[in-house]
Amino acid sequence: MVQTVMNELEAKIKQVLSSNGIKCSSVYKIPDPEETRILLAFNSKDNGRLTTAKIDRALNTTGIGEFKVPNDFQRLSSTFLHLEVTFGARTERSATPEAA
Repeated sequence: MVQTVMNELEAKIKQVLSSNGIKCSSVYKIPDPEETRILLAFNSKDNGRLTTAKIDRALNTTGIGEFKVPNDFQRLSSTFLHLEVTFGARTERSATPEAA
């Protein structure tokens, strides 16, 4: 059941990026028990003017949830740009006591 939900999320992300003119080569969920992290891979030749701001706008207009997108890509190879995003922003408040 959880695997099916993640496959649907990965497919939705890829479809949303594509509909915004962003060619995403791969979408992978990174196993993490505390938060949903997703690795996106982009071919640098197909996305010459790609910015993290464009990806942020595309993902956060999907209506499926809030994504936290870093400011910089990671280049793990000469051909691909990688970006690790976090799905579902935390809404917890800090545990610091308020002044009385």
